[in-house]
Amino acid sequence: MGRPDVAAAGKLNILAAGDPAAIERVRPLFDVMGQKTWRLGKEPHQANVAKLAMNFLLGSAIEAMAEAAALVERYDIEPTRLMEIATGTLFAAPAYNTYGKLIAERQFKAGFRLTLGLKDIRLALAAGEASGVPLPFASVVRDNLIDAVGHGDADKDWSALALVARRRAGLQQ
Repeated sequence: MGRPDVAAAGKLNILAAGDPAAIERVRPLFDVMGQKTWRLGKEPHQANVAKLAMNFLLGSAIEAMAEAAALVERYDIEPTRLMEIATGTLFAAPAYNTYGKLIAERQFKAGFRLTLGLKDIRLALAAGEASGVPLPFASVVRDNLIDAVGHGDADKDWSALALVARRRAGLQQ
């Protein structure tokens, strides 16, 4: 897990599942690529599902930050100020720092492309359906990603979900 800059720095978080001996055999590669390897079980699909779940969490956080930024902006509060408060208090985490800043500053250059986020949210919904786990918020995030694609934002970072929230709030793009 990690954006391209994190990958380039060799600081990814690696999600691994499968035969423990096989994981141990490739551990030196994981150690070069990442800062930590998270072992998730003996079945390879367990790592896939965990990655989809993490991207679902991240997409949900991006959606929530986008909507919160649009709300405060309608009340003449700078979104950058809200994100400073959020990341300096309750949400002091790398994902909130990174995506909060992108949303507040409206910097949507591709890091993790919106279409890749859409793919992962769709896969998370399919995994939930296959195992009888409803993911209603994932449907909202998927629909908003589709809205962004429909408005020409497919090649932007998935933090461009903020543009959907801004449009719905009647804010200038």
